[in-house]
Amino acid sequence: MSPGDERPARPYGAPGEPPLPVPWRPPPGGEGDLRAKGWVPLPRLALWWGLLVLGDVVFYVLLTPIWIGLRVAAWIAELRSRARR
Repeated sequence: MSPGDERPARPYGAPGEPPLPVPWRPPPGGEGDLRAKGWVPLPRLALWWGLLVLGDVVFYVLLTPIWIGLRVAAWIAELRSRARR
C-alpha cells in the first residue's frame, strides 16, 4: 500500500500473501492489537456450550453403548463360529 492509500490494513494479510510471522501482533502499518477483541457475547457463548453438551450426550450416552453392543455381538459371533469348527 502506498502512503496516500486510504484502505484499512488487513490484519491477516491479503489473499496470496504469506501468513504473518506473529499473528497476535498487528502487521506493519496495521493498527491495534488483535488480542483486544473483547468478550464473546453471552448468547453465542451459551449456544457454544449448549452444542458442546448436546454433542457429548449424543456421543457418550447414545452412540457409545450402541458401539459397545455391536462389539459384544461380534465377539459372541466369533466365539460361536470358533466353537462350531
